[in-house]
Amino acid sequence: MQVLKLIKKYSQGNVYQSFLLAFSQSIVALYFIGIDFIFSKNLSVVNFGKWKHLIFVINLLIPLMSFGISEGYKYYLAKERKRKWMFANTFSFYLIISLVLVVIISIANLTNYLGWVDLKEYYLLSFLLPLAYFVFAINKTLRYAYINDGKVQLHTNITLIGFVVTGIFLLLTYLYFDRISTNYLYVGIILYILVYLLPIAHLIVKGNFIITTKWINKDYFAKVLKQGLPLYLATFIGTLTLNTAMLIVNTFENAETFAIFSVGALEIPIFAMLSAAFSQRIYPDLVRMITNNEKEKAKKLWMKTTLQISYITYPLIILLMFFAEEIIYFIYSPKYEESVFLFKTYLLIGLFRNNYYGALITAAGQTKYISLYAIIMLATNAVLSLVLYYFFGISGVVFGTLSATIILAFLQLYHEKLIKDYVYKFLLNYKILILMALIILIYLIK
Repeated sequence: MQVLKLIKKYSQGNVYQSFLLAFSQSIVALYFIGIDFIFSKNLSVVNFGKWKHLIFVINLLIPLMSFGISEGYKYYLAKERKRKWMFANTFSFYLIISLVLVVIISIANLTNYLGWVDLKEYYLLSFLLPLAYFVFAINKTLRYAYINDGKVQLHTNITLIGFVVTGIFLLLTYLYFDRISTNYLYVGIILYILVYLLPIAHLIVKGNFIITTKWINKDYFAKVLKQGLPLYLATFIGTLTLNTAMLIVNTFENAETFAIFSVGALEIPIFAMLSAAFSQRIYPDLVRMITNNEKEKAKKLWMKTTLQISYITYPLIILLMFFAEEIIYFIYSPKYEESVFLFKTYLLIGLFRNNYYGALITAAGQTKYISLYAIIMLATNAVLSLVLYYFFGISGVVFGTLSATIILAFLQLYHEKLIKDYVYKFLLNYKILILMALIILIYLIK
């Protein structure tokens, strides 16, 4: 009986629910690695580079067209908790944007048909982009809703069912790739859509949400945009910052080099998703604590969560660092040997993917500062990456991104008056020191 009580208590705790979110997000990352595995084994480096370019475009399109809606929704959901009404409005908002995207893409494809522009492989394929955007946005909105309701276990169960189905589609792609290889870009984007689409209907029904236009409220849109737009700017700039390296390599190098670089950037989805899962879980609590003038309590929760995430991600970095060559060769092939060093260097960025460093600023509603720091990050990353690229080639771009990441983290810690706590309670924590020393040692000698 006592054991059952302990299990029940643990299953309702923040760590367990954060782990569930991290687990489901990690499966998404592994799913996309699975697509890369199939494509890299069967396509030339140039064609694989086209696939990575498509994902690059999608990763830029989604934050560009989101306008901070999800960030504003998440904030007011935690603050006001009008769950059904807010979801219906947010769903309508995203649907309108998706329809506008369809119109824009239709015009672009018409100009290609008339011979005015050349969309190349994006001709007709681009019609799938609005759907990819819509399902990603709604899936993310539902995740925030379930987190706020404290129903992370239910959310995980439903998404796992979706992953099983998408896994079957991925297996069929592997088995019959020769028959569909000429349309590999269509196959790839359809697989992308499926991973986010399949759980949506089930999540809406189980969450008792309603899709209706009768609740559409202009004041809600204005309020969400006012709160979310600074975060939108920060998110989009953050995405640009994250992809500055990709932009530089895509601009100055050929498709083959872009493919090699993209393979080396394998770290990004894994650690970003693990970090996001934990930070999303505590966000409603941070908002409530700061609203109730319990900022010190919020700081302690953030620091505790940072340690918890690091105890998961740092050993993972050690493991990935040690087997970096084997991982690249297995997922891709020896053709991507040059990606190994890039992959190892990108893993160092994972040292700062152990929480959202602007969480307390965002939870306090001070979103203008997030935008400011994002602009500083973008400028710093662009300058450092370009300078180091000039001297060291594509390896220099990675070091530019690493340096900019460290600078941004400490700027936000300084703003939140957390530098002292971060140094004494995190950096000087003996477990963290040992893990960091092992990471650096393996990076230098392996």
